[in-house]
Order: sequence, then C-alpha cells, then structure tokens
Amino acid sequence: MANKIKFERDEVIRTAGQLFWQKGFNATSTRDLQNAINMRPGSIYAAFGSKEGLYSEAIKDYAQLMQGQLITALNEHESVLNGLAAFVKKVLIEDAQCAPSKLCMLVKANYEFTEDEPTLKLLSTDLANKFEAFLTAQFEKAQQYKELDTKIAAVEYARYFQIQFTGLRSYLNRPNTHALAGPLIEQMFSSIKQL
Repeated sequence: MANKIKFERDEVIRTAGQLFWQKGFNATSTRDLQNAINMRPGSIYAAFGSKEGLYSEAIKDYAQLMQGQLITALNEHESVLNGLAAFVKKVLIEDAQCAPSKLCMLVKANYEFTEDEPTLKLLSTDLANKFEAFLTAQFEKAQQYKELDTKIAAVEYARYFQIQFTGLRSYLNRPNTHALAGPLIEQMFSSIKQL
C-alpha cells in the first residue's frame, strides 16, 4: 500500500509540475490544480501543506529529471562534449514538441519570483546553482580528458553553456525555427571549443 501511495504522490507531483511549467506558479489556480491532478483543495493541502509546497516538490522533480537526462546522455558517450550535445539535442529537438513549455522551468521560476515569495525564489535559485555546479564538474572532466583548454575555468564553460542553452531554448520558442535547431546546436558547441 505504501508503494501505491508513493507512486500516486510522484504522479501528482509530475502532473502538477507540467501545469506549473506551462502556466507558472502565480497563473496556476487551485482549481487548475484540482482539475489536473484530480484532488480536492483539502487533499492538496493535506498532502503538500499548500500550493507552494506542491510547487516546491514539482520544481525539485523537474531539476532531478533534467539532471537525470543529462547523466544518461553523458553515460552514453565517451566524450563529455558529445554527451552534453546529446542532452541539448534531446531537450531542444526530441522533447521540445511535447514539453509544456519550451522555456526551462528553473529559468521561468527565477523570472517569476520576487522578494514577495522568498521561499520559492530561494529554492529556484538554489536548484539553478546546483545544476551549474553539476555542469562545472562535467566541464572539469572535459578539461581533464583534453577536450577543452584549461586556460578558462570550468565554471566559465558551465556559465557559457547555460547562457547558450537558455538562449537557444528561448529562440526556438519562436514559430518556424525547429529546422534551425540542429545547426544552432552545432554552432553552440563549436563556439564552446573555441573559448
């Protein structure tokens, strides 16, 4: 029975996360959540404490999902850069058509939350920082494997990667840009190698 409840909780978090990712935290009403996850407001509050509590679980789930996809791509390639490129292609080309938003949920969260919502602002910033630290570790490996020059710190590569990746996600949110994704990703990694 405990596994069934855990599975249902995970499913609720993932479904709510898709809605939050699409609409944002503030634009998602309790009724929207109720309809999406088939739970009454009282049940949502009993299980998660508040809408904020459910959102917190959902954005953590999103961050774990993204890192899991990145780890999978890295494990499938001997080259760190090829693994990173495979991850970017999966997110921007393969998954883009079925994602609730083409924009990163963490980026959207960092734009949406202000000092009026300090808990969610802090959480989204912390998750983004952890992802950057994970990326930095991957770029350190790329430098150790002689895929990249060591004259630039690994964290600088990680920041550049994030800027390029986020920029591409935003650009490809425009109509009629899907065919440009492949060449733009190649250009992104070519520029990373030339830093």
